[in-house]
Parts: sequence; C-alpha cells; structure tokens
Amino acid sequence: MITNSKTKRDIKFANKLFFVGISLGSNSTNETGVAILDRDLKIITLDKLFSMEDVRFFLKRLVGKQNAIINIALPENPQMLNAKWKLISREYQFIQTNRLIDKDNDWIQRYSHRGCDHFLELKESGIDIFRYDIRELKSALGLSGIYKDRSPVDCKALQSALKYKFDLRALPSNMLPVSQLEAILGAYLGLIMADNKTGYNCKIKTEYQNIEVIGIDL
Repeated sequence: MITNSKTKRDIKFANKLFFVGISLGSNSTNETGVAILDRDLKIITLDKLFSMEDVRFFLKRLVGKQNAIINIALPENPQMLNAKWKLISREYQFIQTNRLIDKDNDWIQRYSHRGCDHFLELKESGIDIFRYDIRELKSALGLSGIYKDRSPVDCKALQSALKYKFDLRALPSNMLPVSQLEAILGAYLGLIMADNKTGYNCKIKTEYQNIEVIGIDL
C-alpha cells in the first residue's frame, strides 16, 4: 500500500499479480538488471539488458503488464562530476540559481534522463510504472552494510539478506550480478506496495520526470 502525502489517501494494488524490478544502467555499457517476482516470492525472470532498445523490447513483450507493478531504478548521471562532489552535491542547490554557471548541460544533475520519455508513455497508456532510488531503498530496508558499495563482499551480503531476511529462498547459491540483485530490490518494493503483510509501508516521496518515486515510509 502506498500513502500519497499530497492527497492524504492510500493507493492500493491488491489485484496485482507480478512485480517487475529494473535496475537501469546509466548507459549502454553498464548492464541493466531485470527481475520479476510473483506474490509467493518466486523468481519468474532474471535477466541482463544493455541498450535502451533492449529495455523497450522487454517492456513491449512483457506479458500481463496490466497485472504488474513496474519499478525502475533512477540511474546515476554519467556526466556528473565524480567522487566527493556526489556526496555533497545536495548542499550546492544555489548553483541552480547562479546565472554565471552553465545549467543547460546535465553535469549538475544527480540522475540520468535515460528512458524517461518511454517510461512516461507507458505510464500514460495505463501501466503502473514507478521509480525508486537504490541506495535509499537499501538503507530503509536495513541492507546498507559496512562494505564498499557494489563490491563483491557487499553483493554477497545483499544476496544473503534477500535470501534469508526477506525469504527469497529461490535465489541461487552462486553470486548474482549486482544489477540483478538491485532489480530484485525493485521487484520486492512492488510487493510491499501491494501487500500489507510485509510489515513495511510505502509512500510517494517525490516525482522524477512526471513519474512518482516510491520509497519506504519510515
């Protein structure tokens, strides 16, 4: 169930049968993970995509879109400055209002616009599509460990937590790619949105390119 803080009403998806998570890569050289879960936490699909054409083809051929919740991760903007700037960029909001700084380029944007037009078209056609922030979701679910983000040991810890803490026993024993693990997180968020029995509640935290960004209601 989702709480919309703007309208103070609950949005229910009790009739949804499938939950799709897409960990969108920032560009075609970074893999995009895809995961589909059902209500019993059975893994229906695990896959890797690369180009946006692959993502479009996957969504076009996805059977039963009307009975699914599709959560797509917000990818980092590859043009944004690296390292320390990423950590403190939220404190530099005055850059947006400085007339002497070039704001026409994307270097000050934290997230990429990749695929936004296509996702908005699907939403306008009646498909339930939402966005999510991977790091925020991991933190809210207690999955942010002490290890370096996306390192092999961090991926192993995340997979173990998904398997035993969240009862995704269908996960294989061999280590999955990080993109697929992050896609499973998005699919599990879809289950939280539809099922009150998970013990978590969701809310619309903001919008990105006219699509709601969903997070855990702490």
